[in-house]
Amino acid sequence: MFQAQLLIREQSADTKVYSPWFPREGDFLRGTAEFVAGNGVLTVKVFTKNNEDTGNGTEIAGTSISLSSAGRGDAEWTTIKEMVRYEFTVGDAAGEWVLFRMLSPTWFDAVDAS
Repeated sequence: MFQAQLLIREQSADTKVYSPWFPREGDFLRGTAEFVAGNGVLTVKVFTKNNEDTGNGTEIAGTSISLSSAGRGDAEWTTIKEMVRYEFTVGDAAGEWVLFRMLSPTWFDAVDAS
């Protein structure tokens, strides 16, 4: 979904970048981020809103992906509204940077056992 994105932390604040909004395709979202290179911490959160809502949406609290070395991490989000987007944050100190990829999301529905 996002290939070879480079984020560098600013001097006085965390650098936050948002993905474009994309439509919900199921009840649950499983996202996978890959830390390719860098010397910082990458944090991925999910925001959601309905089509008619304005603004940045609402963070789905309690779940995130956090990576600080090469490799992949994934997480599962629920309580998803009609639209979804990622928030990517890098670093704890000035000058930290991360090169990362965000793989295509996996969507699946809740199962009703009745």
